[in-house]
Amino acid sequence: MIPIRPTRASWVQSALGALPQVLVDHAHCERKAASTALKLMGRYSERPRLQAQLSRLAREELVHFERVLREMEQRGIAFGPQSSGRYAALLFEQAKDAGEELLCSALIEARSHERFVQLAKAVPDVGLRALYEDLLEAEERHGNLYVELWQETVGGDPTARLEALCAAEDEIVHRAKQPTRMHSGG
Repeated sequence: MIPIRPTRASWVQSALGALPQVLVDHAHCERKAASTALKLMGRYSERPRLQAQLSRLAREELVHFERVLREMEQRGIAFGPQSSGRYAALLFEQAKDAGEELLCSALIEARSHERFVQLAKAVPDVGLRALYEDLLEAEERHGNLYVELWQETVGGDPTARLEALCAAEDEIVHRAKQPTRMHSGG
């Protein structure tokens, strides 16, 4: 289990009031997650097992991206450019080496899982509730996969470093004056 700290209740209320914005951000997050998996494949090109797992993960993230786009289209929400919330960039700055990027990726997936749980409980739209419920297992599995990949590449027990990164992630996700997105605001 990844030791993510809980979302504040204020984020859920903000997200419910800004669902179109949250959906656009969610689509961007899925696309970026696929891109991150591909980038990490480049870093670990000498590890065939890791390559195969990251390739599958990237494809699954793109399927999620397409699903979010369909949900947006059904609601008349346009997908377009979005300024960076810098959540992932700030978290990856905490990584001491390439191996720790795997742990940062685990935390991003864990935060997505945790926020999907909150949205699945609170969103009144049945279709969106189904979307978040359907994606829960994948987000949790992705987070755990990144921890497993770290253990395969670096070795040892990631608990202490994960806890330190988790504290930094909590500060990043709860920064003041951020727009309401999957990984900020509220």
